[in-house]
Amino acid sequence: MTAKRTPLYHAFLARNAQMAEKAHFLTANVFADAKTEHRAVRNAAGLFEIFGQFLVEVAGKEAERFLNETLVADVTKVAPGRGVYCGILNEQGGYIDDVITYRPEPDLFWVVPAPHRVDRVETYLRDRGAAYSVHAVSLGYRYVSLSLQGPRSRDILAAVTNADFSNTVLPAFGLLTATVADIPGVAITRTGFTGELGYELWVPTEYVESFYDALLDAGKPFGLVPCGAGSMGSLRIEKRYPIWGRDIGEDTTPVEAGLGWTVKPKEADYPGKAVVERQKRDGTERLLVLLELPEGAALPEMGATVTHEGAAVGKVTSVAMGHTVGRPLALAYVKRDLVTDGRVVNLPGDVAATVRPRALYDPKSTRSRI
Repeated sequence: MTAKRTPLYHAFLARNAQMAEKAHFLTANVFADAKTEHRAVRNAAGLFEIFGQFLVEVAGKEAERFLNETLVADVTKVAPGRGVYCGILNEQGGYIDDVITYRPEPDLFWVVPAPHRVDRVETYLRDRGAAYSVHAVSLGYRYVSLSLQGPRSRDILAAVTNADFSNTVLPAFGLLTATVADIPGVAITRTGFTGELGYELWVPTEYVESFYDALLDAGKPFGLVPCGAGSMGSLRIEKRYPIWGRDIGEDTTPVEAGLGWTVKPKEADYPGKAVVERQKRDGTERLLVLLELPEGAALPEMGATVTHEGAAVGKVTSVAMGHTVGRPLALAYVKRDLVTDGRVVNLPGDVAATVRPRALYDPKSTRSRI
């Protein structure tokens, strides 16, 4: 399959980005290097393109009921202007995708799938929604998704818009629309995949190249730099954030992935409900954990076997260097009885790795709420 160019392809080349194919999209991997960009996000701010991330619109008089009977979240408690992170599951409790769902209006929702799951999610919602008074359709490149992340991100937005981004007006998973950098109709959400204060900006595609340059110029005094997919990978693994296709999939459940908290008690039925409720009550055979490797150790291969006392006990799903914590890191599924903080397991090459059930960086997630 030929990789698709994103709307910022030429803007990236103009900034000497090193390009790479990610999920069938050709996007910026690094501009300087992953370590520099990673540290910029932790200390100041970085601007990412979230390539191929589209909004799937679900609208109609039964939109709330339909999504409440499809998602694991209690959609009835999502007010207009707010969103929720949750899963769309198959009948076995496995992830069709993990999504953020926003509610711009009472009968209008935006479901945000992973870039390489848009077609699957759109088709699933359209087919399942045929029994309800709703429609489901991808908005495609009506908007381009940019992610402004880092402790100075609020200051940068304040320099290019008069909108109020206080915690009261725009809390975590909040949504508003504003004119930003003289571009009207920019949807702004208080979300991100880095563990820092951050915002995702849904920019009308016809304006995105000029918007991208204007935001980087306005943010330069605050330390803003363009960032690529390479640093997004290292930032998310320090926070133990899983991604579909590596750490979660149609054969993994929210409870196994440590995301049981996204499954809310409610009367409404939804696919996989019996499975995940049973697992929340009784537990599972395996759990997703973070593995902390010794300083200087080589990163294991994805799919590498995890062992304990000579027996295979799990598989590695993701790897990256934790540039803030100063250690190589991996995500892996391991047997539940080994999931205690500080437990030592082994990776190929007789590398000892320490089990960390929680994120190593900011485990209480205070930085994203500042």
